[in-house]
Amino acid sequence: MIVCCVCICFFAHEGGHYLAALYFGKRLKFRFAWGKYYVPRYIWNMPHMERWKQRVVAAAGFCAEGAVAGALCGAGWPWMAGAFVVHLAAYPFYAGTVSDWKWFF
Repeated sequence: MIVCCVCICFFAHEGGHYLAALYFGKRLKFRFAWGKYYVPRYIWNMPHMERWKQRVVAAAGFCAEGAVAGALCGAGWPWMAGAFVVHLAAYPFYAGTVSDWKWFF
């Protein structure tokens, strides 16, 4: 069940980035990489666009993941909320230089 939750969180998170960029007329190209502490990840390069749009694309990952986790939690999967919170808390420690949060500072 944990693997299922991780996969759902992954697809919701990266899908949020992808859909937000697509909304602004850009396509993201994902590539596999290892984060800090050998955490597997898919990373992408931020497209060239206005700063506020870049922030929307960056924030869309955790927003989409939180929305999916909340919906599934409400549908009887309470562990999805836990998976989301753990990911949100662990992210700064393994994201490294390709962190979604760097677009806000």
